[in-house]
Amino acid sequence: MIVRISLIVLLFFASLLPALITCGNVLADESIPFTERGSLKYIAVQINGIPLQLVFDTGASSLVLSSAALQSLGIVEFSANRKLESRTAGGIVDGYVLTMNSVMVGSILKQNYDVAYVPASTENLLGASFFANFNYYIDEDYKVIRLIPKGSFVFDSPWQPPTPVEPQRTGSERIEVEMDGKKYIYGQGWQDSQGKEQ
Repeated sequence: MIVRISLIVLLFFASLLPALITCGNVLADESIPFTERGSLKYIAVQINGIPLQLVFDTGASSLVLSSAALQSLGIVEFSANRKLESRTAGGIVDGYVLTMNSVMVGSILKQNYDVAYVPASTENLLGASFFANFNYYIDEDYKVIRLIPKGSFVFDSPWQPPTPVEPQRTGSERIEVEMDGKKYIYGQGWQDSQGKEQ
């Protein structure tokens, strides 16, 4: 009798597992599709409801918009009081902090989100800081960035395999993972981003 009750309770909680493995409204196996142009990975982002393509840049400290993006968003005036200096590969450039009503990537929605407007930028950048509450890995085979809420050990849902963005094909067999602020690369064994074997 006790074994039967324990089994029923266990099955009940197991059925709730998919609902429990969430972070806000993002499932543990959230996948953000990307397209590649050259070595750059582009992600569809909605800013104030307007779709834009941003480069996923793990080195960027914030979301960066170019002058062309501001025109697409219909922003022609802004306060110059919130100036900033951005460090780029080409040196230090001036920019401005703007607050967007909403920024949405996949099902992740952030409201009243500060972005950097850098007039000298030729690309719009989505910094990894947007995913600060997540560990992530880049799945080259399925062309998606997989997000795992920090503190979760679930990488993929065991109930449903991921849906490929394109027909499955053999990729580089290289996986990049960022966990707790450290980057790891799997190619032929795990290594951190400095090449030290783990």
